[in-house]
Amino acid sequence: MMSQSVNKSDVETTEKDTDFGRQLAQARKAQNYTVEEISEHIKIPVHTISVLESSDLEKLPAPTFAKGYIRAYAKFLEISEDEVLEKYSLAVPRDEESSLRPRSNLPGEASSQSPLVKSITMLLIIAGIAAVIFGSFKYYQEKAGAMEGELDNRAQSYTGSSLDSPAINPSETEQNPGLSGDDKLLVGQLDSSEDMSAATDEQDVAAVAGDTDNEERPALESEVETVTEEEIVAEQAAENDIIEFFAENGSWMEVRDANNARLFYNMVPVGSTKVIVGKAPFSVTMGNAKTTRVVINDLEVDMTGYIRPNNTAIFRVSTDGQDIIIQ
Repeated sequence: MMSQSVNKSDVETTEKDTDFGRQLAQARKAQNYTVEEISEHIKIPVHTISVLESSDLEKLPAPTFAKGYIRAYAKFLEISEDEVLEKYSLAVPRDEESSLRPRSNLPGEASSQSPLVKSITMLLIIAGIAAVIFGSFKYYQEKAGAMEGELDNRAQSYTGSSLDSPAINPSETEQNPGLSGDDKLLVGQLDSSEDMSAATDEQDVAAVAGDTDNEERPALESEVETVTEEEIVAEQAAENDIIEFFAENGSWMEVRDANNARLFYNMVPVGSTKVIVGKAPFSVTMGNAKTTRVVINDLEVDMTGYIRPNNTAIFRVSTDGQDIIIQ
């Protein structure tokens, strides 16, 4: 009989030690607070406060959250937080508390928020960006080198020995003057100085014949003047167009006239000027276009829009009065 009384007393003591909610409820009532007032002050739902005061473990949230609510409630009532939490810990089964406890990092396991992981991640990102930049630079460098090599090879192939036909220098062209049936002066090219001399003799004979037949042919000029080579060249330049190239860094080029006749096909040395006389429009293909100036009939040509990425240019150019026509 005595033993049963002792066991009953122990059970009541244990229940009292684990009834954390009763302590909270008694403290609240002692300070004349309602559940709603407590809820408004500590920002915990009324339902949760009621569950805490009834010590209903099944309706309480996970131990981590429940302890937070108990601590806030006890602090507001100015009672011992540790005492209430100790009773709660005795009431909560060990296996439930341990299963809901946040998992800590295992020994040797690096957290994704650790400075080491952040540093390694940052280094990998920087290395990736550097690799992309280096690869792009290498690619464009090799591409530029290949284009430059191609231009050099093409420029070397445009030498005097490898051309299909020699360059035409209008200033060195000899002319063949003569008279037509209408008494007009005709200009043609001579192949040698002997032909020039023969033509001059024929002109002298024609002039003498004209003097003797002056009475029969009153409209014919009484005298034919000797035409010099300089006068012929000047007359040819007046009838044709003049295109000039100023190659600051040298330039290979091909120039054709309106009849598609090749006037020039060679290299222009560094710092040199090339003057070509022919019939416009001129078809021009040239290298080193960015450092080469083009002037046609004393008008400078703006060929900016025709310069290609590889520093070459292909265009047709002519003039109409003071206007330049380029295409």
